[in-house]
Amino acid sequence: MKDRKVLAVLGAGNMGTAVAKVLADNKHQVRIWNWEGDHEPLKQIAKYHENKKYLPGIKLPANVQACYKIEEALHEADVVFFVVPSGVMEHTLSFAARSIKNRAVLVDVSKGIEPHSLQLTPYLIAKHVRPALKHNVVTISGPAIARQMAEKKWTAMNIASKNKKAIAVVMEVLENEYIKLIPTADVVGVEVGGSFKNVYAIAMGICDANDYGLNTKAALIVNAIGEIATLIKAMGGKKQTAYELAGLGDLIGTSLCPDSRNRTFGEYLGKGLSGVAALKKVKQTVEGVEASKCLIRLGERHGVKLPFAEMVYECIFGKRKARQVLAQYLKQL
Repeated sequence: MKDRKVLAVLGAGNMGTAVAKVLADNKHQVRIWNWEGDHEPLKQIAKYHENKKYLPGIKLPANVQACYKIEEALHEADVVFFVVPSGVMEHTLSFAARSIKNRAVLVDVSKGIEPHSLQLTPYLIAKHVRPALKHNVVTISGPAIARQMAEKKWTAMNIASKNKKAIAVVMEVLENEYIKLIPTADVVGVEVGGSFKNVYAIAMGICDANDYGLNTKAALIVNAIGEIATLIKAMGGKKQTAYELAGLGDLIGTSLCPDSRNRTFGEYLGKGLSGVAALKKVKQTVEGVEASKCLIRLGERHGVKLPFAEMVYECIFGKRKARQVLAQYLKQL
């Protein structure tokens, strides 16, 4: 039996709730907190042992404790999982850092890019914590649909860090008969793949709305992975990582899953809605929208051409209908 640890999950959306359930299934003491302004999931977890807002129908074990104050969630936590939207990550870190105990391991599940500095999230976490914790940052990414994880469907992901001991701690608390973690030292590759697969998944939703078949989507996935691999290499990562769980695996999972918010957002775009109107229909954070802006800027910074990403950006923010933009892109291939 695994040693029982105190674990904090920052973020009570669908993925944060799923991570909390997995950790609780492994018999650890789990505290879950949600970013300010959205206490409804915490109230539901405390009252019903269920996050009816973000993960309805999934019962949570009694060892998942809802915390309204971040200091309470972080008190004596051995491992801290960051599962907040990338846009509020730095704000969360700014007042979480002082409450994280020495020698804690910090896990980036959110993935993403800080929109102003274009820093990868693990480096953003390291920037805000005390020096003793800077080398304890780990990132996890791969084809992991939250509901499927919560339903104990077998899931494999990459786990990345330069710190092998930190990786071992996270594997100990998270792995079980249905969660498998594959270690790598390529933090850049895992983060870039996990961050930007959402952008390309939007295009798959546009395809779905306009009756493009699997032939088309398979060809587009090849193009997407090519762009991700080129960017990873330009940013100092390993090109091969794009073809592993955090790259190709995550892209396939997000692109082809009916429940994917990014794919669903793309479907609304493909039906003729504007980016603003499509976001209102989804009613949850669509990471690929902000990520598309960062992806274009990173391409420019590193001298990498990303025509597929530029096409998706135009579908979201341009004036033409998404189906017209996609049709033109396909003709040019």
